[in-house]
Amino acid sequence: MPSRTTAEGPVPGGGGFSPEALLRQLAALPDATRYLVALSGGLDSTVLLHALVELRPRLAAPVAAVHIDHGLSCRSAAWTEHCADFCAGLGVPLAVRKLRIALKPGDSPEASAREARYAAIEALLEHGDALLTAHQRDDQAETLLLLLLRGSGPRGLSAMPLARPFGKGRLLRPLLGFGRDDLEGYARDRGEHTMRERLAAE
Repeated sequence: MPSRTTAEGPVPGGGGFSPEALLRQLAALPDATRYLVALSGGLDSTVLLHALVELRPRLAAPVAAVHIDHGLSCRSAAWTEHCADFCAGLGVPLAVRKLRIALKPGDSPEASAREARYAAIEALLEHGDALLTAHQRDDQAETLLLLLLRGSGPRGLSAMPLARPFGKGRLLRPLLGFGRDDLEGYARDRGEHTMRERLAAE
């Protein structure tokens, strides 16, 4: 049974992840004048961008990517280089933003990096743009568990929505109906390598 999307959220099917499955998810989400993929270089965002490029002839909007270098890792430059090489191979315009995050005592590095990342990306969006993030079903489940442990109410337990307003455009999460295994299968079948695999080979 193919993946489908309802008003309540994505419903996974048994066919795994494919460009066709992604197209069905996008068809149920708001239209965009540009698809901007938040590319980290990891498995999820690599698969999302690759599948979106395969769909490019059938999309009404152009595809681009953005990579944020937080400067929090000694490998930051290598991650940026990997994303640039990947986008060049796909013929996808890539915007790179380098951040320098000043942490105060008690600040969470992850939370601070996330806030700075979204602020930098929001500044790139134009009216009608759609920012596509690669959150998938396992991320959703993990987020829901954390919210339960924190005692969140019904509103908080909605976890991550498929779409929401973001800056001048919208934020879309078209992979929420797919699990990590689905994405790993896609990458394996197409021989796509993530940055983690590249570092492990060095």
